[in-house]
Amino acid sequence: MDDTRFTRAKDIELREIVGEHFLIVLHVGESKMFSLNDMGLWFWQQLERPVTKAELLEAMLEEYEVDDETARAEIDRFLAHLVERGLASRI
Repeated sequence: MDDTRFTRAKDIELREIVGEHFLIVLHVGESKMFSLNDMGLWFWQQLERPVTKAELLEAMLEEYEVDDETARAEIDRFLAHLVERGLASRI
């Protein structure tokens, strides 16, 4: 894992609506909403400050009963998903 840091994109708000969590894109001219499951919410909370994949891995292994390989794959998959949709960025 490298030292690249990931953080939340600007103008994205987390909202809870009827017990479910959604990311709302607040860019002018855009209206997008993404629902988050529990793992998605965990990732969003971790991205409150810039973090590396290694920091995410350490946090995930502490919090969840998951093996190293599975955790690494999930981190790679979800970060790529967030970056591709403009919800997070590499810094």
